[in-house]
Amino acid sequence: MKTEKTFFTKNQNSTPRLPHLAITLGDPAGIGPEVVLKALADPQLTNSCKITVIGHKFLLQTTYTQLQQQSKAGETLVDPNLLSILDIELDSSLSSEITIGNGNAASGASSFAYLARAITGTLAGEFDGIVTGPIAKSLWKAAGHEYPGQTEVLAQYSGIKKFGMLFVARSPFSGYLLRTLLATTHIPLRQVADTLTPELMTRKLDLLIECLRDDFGLETPRIAISGLNPHSGEQGQLGGEEQDWLIPWLQQERRKYPNVQLDGPVPPDTLWVKPGQAWYNPNQTGAHDAYLALYHDQGLIPVKLMAFDRAINTTIGLPFVRTSPDHGTAFDIAGKGVANATSMQAAIELAAQLVRHNTNFPKER
Repeated sequence: MKTEKTFFTKNQNSTPRLPHLAITLGDPAGIGPEVVLKALADPQLTNSCKITVIGHKFLLQTTYTQLQQQSKAGETLVDPNLLSILDIELDSSLSSEITIGNGNAASGASSFAYLARAITGTLAGEFDGIVTGPIAKSLWKAAGHEYPGQTEVLAQYSGIKKFGMLFVARSPFSGYLLRTLLATTHIPLRQVADTLTPELMTRKLDLLIECLRDDFGLETPRIAISGLNPHSGEQGQLGGEEQDWLIPWLQQERRKYPNVQLDGPVPPDTLWVKPGQAWYNPNQTGAHDAYLALYHDQGLIPVKLMAFDRAINTTIGLPFVRTSPDHGTAFDIAGKGVANATSMQAAIELAAQLVRHNTNFPKER
């Protein structure tokens, strides 16, 4: 990741402005409240940005009280009374239905309300960016909200059509920064081949190159693009997409971006060898700056294998910064004090860094 800038001001009466982030709890019956309480117990993190938690305060307090009773949990939690909380009103009949560890339509409705309030507040200039807690898509549907995921809600509310899911993770072993963009996201596998088109790939690649340049300071990045079929189709013997349009499209993009190294289509089974080696070995060279995977599991199986507790989902193309930990609600361990907050903490850190790097962000007040 690009080295963070430190901003100095000539006006001694002014002070550096901290990024103001909205953090949603996600599904209140899952581990979202727990990882938020654990992440915000780190004073180094809370001193680097201004944070407003969006959720139900009494549910956060309930989680805190329950976790305090767990072994050693109290050592890693922040008291909700010390936080800035934007309390979302909840119908009393719904609040009585929410139980930690048991997600349902009521908890789904709550998590959607948190996200909607964060988006409207950010679009209005109230917040500089959003860090979203994990939600359960099935419970959104049970609550009457038909969306594939939070990414699509963010895009629709923001009025944009060009957006992407970029997953970022820094290795604790080597410092290597893994960046993976998905060309398609939450669709059934059988729809992938029909959904992928040169036009879609161009939109995703444009977004990725813009993000690498503007957010990470990479003017001449190296990007690997995956093939779709085994062995990238093996000259059409194992599928025709590569020969029919993917290779011609890639040749066109190379002419369009002469300063960007575009490699591919790389066979999916070997695409992740170099980044896997770079993740564990600081002396390993040859890994790319970013990877463009063609469908959800093609990109996220290796990401989660390497960086399950560290990966961050950031939505690129939005008019504001959005990051999220790359894990689910984990209802099975909610309320037990064992949830790992590393990904949530990393998501907050990255959001603050991206906001500070934005040229439109005022650096002082």
